[in-house]
Amino acid sequence: MAIGIGSSRVAQNLGRFKLVTFDVTDTLLKFSRPPEVQYAMAARLNGCTGINEQALAECFRTHFKRMARNYPNFGKSSGFDWRWWWRSLVMDIFRDSHTHIDETMLRRVADQLIENYKTKDCWTKVSLANEIVEIAKACQKHVGIISNFDPRLGDILEAMALPKVDFVLTSYDADSQKPCCRIFDLALSKCNTHVLPNEALHIGNTPKLDYMESKSAGWSSALVNVTLEAEREISLNSEINPKHVFKNFDEFIHVLESTEVAW
Repeated sequence: MAIGIGSSRVAQNLGRFKLVTFDVTDTLLKFSRPPEVQYAMAARLNGCTGINEQALAECFRTHFKRMARNYPNFGKSSGFDWRWWWRSLVMDIFRDSHTHIDETMLRRVADQLIENYKTKDCWTKVSLANEIVEIAKACQKHVGIISNFDPRLGDILEAMALPKVDFVLTSYDADSQKPCCRIFDLALSKCNTHVLPNEALHIGNTPKLDYMESKSAGWSSALVNVTLEAEREISLNSEINPKHVFKNFDEFIHVLESTEVAW
């Protein structure tokens, strides 16, 4: 029996909710290795040499922010295909890192990475990810995924063998991304019974995208697996209840099992 399943206290703490949703990246799943390492591996497998992983890391941060700003939601908001978005990002990262790869090879590396990130080679589960999803299911909740992601997410969840959920809602398919409240409103309509905003709980790891915006949509929220940077942001934000912030799923499950949570 998984942790927390069958606990009357857990059932009480989740009692007001009909719907429980999860973010994915760094909430349920995380990268198996940093992007710069994954990118360098793909390039080397294609015969490329002279790759500077530190330069790739710096260029990844710069160009990811630029692409997200100029072409939001993986290009969907600008009328571009998500594959074009990632291909452009990867190729710009390699060009800017002064890795000497001809354009034909560069496109091949980019396309390989797009496919690689659909597989379990690039991902690993966060500790107790399976258990927390199973707890929500055992409490007879509708369970969903809400994630700023492209259409590959379904393939990734299947490859990683996460427990089946009732729906997966990506920002690309929803044509709306966190921190927009609309994606949370749309999630309510994915349930086969009527669910009010105050009957929904969202669990994620980022203060603005997950906690603040789900609260703005009228939901309850919990932050789990927060980074040091996020902890600093939380400490400066009086609107985030520190009792809704947990270091990891182990701590979150322990609280659900042992304490009355005031949502």
